[in-house]
Amino acid sequence: MMMRLKHPDGPIRRLYQCLIGLLVFALVFQPMVLEAQARRTRDTARDRQEQPERRGPTRPFTQQALEAREEQEDTRQRSLLGSISRAAYESVIQSGRYIVGPGDMFAVVLDTGEELDSREIAVGAGGDLVVPYVGSVSVAGKSLAEAYRAIQAAVDARFQQLDIAVTLSRLRTFSANVIGDVQFPGAYGVQGVEQVSELIVKAGGLVDDGRRRASSRNIQILHLENGQWQPSGRRADLMMWNLTGKEQYNPFLLDGEQIFVPSRNDSMSVSGVVHQPGNYEYAPGDRVSDLLRLGGGVRERANPESAQVLRRSQQIAIDLERAIAGDPERDLLLQAGDKLYVRGEETWVYIEGEVRFPGAYPLEEGLTLKILLERAQIKQNASLEQASLIRRVNFEERDVAEDDIVLTRLLDIERSQRTDEEEALIALKTQQLSGRLPVDFASLMAGNRQQDILLRDGDVIRLPRFVPSVRVYGAVRAPANIPYDSTYVVNDYILRAGGLATRAKKNEIVIIQGSTGNAISDAQPQRRVDPGDAIYIPATTPVPGQGYRLFREVLTVSASIASLILTIQAIR
Repeated sequence: MMMRLKHPDGPIRRLYQCLIGLLVFALVFQPMVLEAQARRTRDTARDRQEQPERRGPTRPFTQQALEAREEQEDTRQRSLLGSISRAAYESVIQSGRYIVGPGDMFAVVLDTGEELDSREIAVGAGGDLVVPYVGSVSVAGKSLAEAYRAIQAAVDARFQQLDIAVTLSRLRTFSANVIGDVQFPGAYGVQGVEQVSELIVKAGGLVDDGRRRASSRNIQILHLENGQWQPSGRRADLMMWNLTGKEQYNPFLLDGEQIFVPSRNDSMSVSGVVHQPGNYEYAPGDRVSDLLRLGGGVRERANPESAQVLRRSQQIAIDLERAIAGDPERDLLLQAGDKLYVRGEETWVYIEGEVRFPGAYPLEEGLTLKILLERAQIKQNASLEQASLIRRVNFEERDVAEDDIVLTRLLDIERSQRTDEEEALIALKTQQLSGRLPVDFASLMAGNRQQDILLRDGDVIRLPRFVPSVRVYGAVRAPANIPYDSTYVVNDYILRAGGLATRAKKNEIVIIQGSTGNAISDAQPQRRVDPGDAIYIPATTPVPGQGYRLFREVLTVSASIASLILTIQAIR
C-alpha cells in the first residue's frame, strides 16, 4: 500500500500531476501577475485624479438638507446686499446681466448622500470655475445667466441626477476709466456694480468753472471693440435721473466699459407758466414732455391747450394735455435750439442765474427791472455786463422784413458745417429776433434810472456767472477767448489772438457787447471792451483769378519802371 502511495496510478496520479503543474505555474507567473495588478492600481488612481468619479443617481435633498441650503443661500444674499445696493442687486445680479470675471466667488452646495457639502470657489485667473465632482467650467466674460447655464450643462453632461446648487456669493473689484470734463480724470475701482453717478463722484464731480461746463445729460458709456473704444449705445442723463429716479437714466457700469463726459453743447428752453423756466441742455430724443419735466411741470392755473414751440423762424402749436399723456403724435420730438412757451391765465416774470432767489415772480402793477433784481438778490459772482432781458416775441405782430432769406439759408446748414463768419452773421441777424432788449445792467445798478424799464408778462432776466474773458474770432490767426484786462484795447486782444489773417477786413471790425447784445460796426482798434464782449473780424471773399491779375499788374508796373529808368539813362 505504501508503494501505491509513492507511485500512484490512475486518477490519483493524474490529480497529483495537476497539483504539481499548478504549483510550478504559480511559482513562475506570480511576479508577472503582481506587476500587472500594481500597474492597474496605479492607472485607476491616476484616472480618479484626472476625472471626477461618476456617481449614480443620488437621493433628492431631504427636508432638513433643503432648509439648511435655503438658510445658507439667504445668508449669502444678505452678505451680497451688504456690499451693493438693493437696486444694483435687482437690476444687475437678479436679472443675470452681471459679467463674470476672475476673482468672483461662487458658493457651491452639494448633497453627497451622507451630508450637505458647502464651500466657496473663486473664478481662476484663466476664467474657469472648478466645480466639485463636475470639473472645470469656463465662465469669465459671460453674463451671470450664461454662466449658470454653462454650469448646469456641465452637470447634465456627467450625471443623470446630481443635487448641486451654484450661486454667486461675492463680487470682485474691477477698474473703469472716467474721462472728459470731470475734476480728476482717471481709473477708479468699481466695487461689484456701481452706477455712473457714483463713478463721477469718485472723479471729483463734473467740471463747471465758467470756461468749461460739463454735460450732465449726454454722458456716454463706451466699450472696447476691436481695440478701440466705441459707444455702447447706453448713456447717462443725470438731470432726468434726479427728477425721475429711473435706472435707465443712470445705468450700472459693467466690466469692460468706461465713462466719457463731453462738454455741454446744444440747449433748449422753456418759459411761461412752468415752475422752473430757463435754458436746459438738449439730449437726442427729447420731447415736449421731457422739457416740461425739466421745467418742473405746468403750473396749476395754466391753460394746457395754449402752448407753442419756436423753431428757427416757424411756430408750432402744441396740445400739452395730449403731449403730457404720452400721445406720440402730439408729444413733439424736439431739436437743439427749440423754445417752448406755455401761456397761462396768470402773468409772471422770471429770473434765473446767479441770484439767491431764482424762479417765477408774479407780475405786479408797476414792477420794474431794478425792483425785481433787488428782490432776487444778485450774487457777487454774477456778471452784470453779460446779463440780459429776454422779452417774448409776439409772432403775430412780427414784421415781414424780419424773415431774412439769407438767415433762413444759414440756419438750414448743419451747425458743425458753419464757418465762423456764418456764425457771426447769424448772431448779428438774430439778436433782435430773440427778443433781447438792449439793457445795460451795470449802469442800472449804478443808479441810471433810464435803464430801469417796466416789466411785461413772460419777461425772462438772466444773470450768468462772471466770465473774465473776451472772445476774438473771425479772420484772425488763432481765434480764442482772451483773459480780460482792463488796460487792453481791441488791437491788444487781436494781437493775442495771433493777429489779423491775410484776408481780414481791417477797417470793418465788429464788437458784440455782452451787456446788451448790440453790434458795434467799424469799431476802432483803440476802443476799449468789457468782459464778456466779442470781437469779430470779417474776411474778404476771395475772387477767382485775383492772384493772377495782381501778379500781372505788378509785373506790368515793374516793366514800366524799368523802361523809364533805361530811357533816362539813354538820354543822359
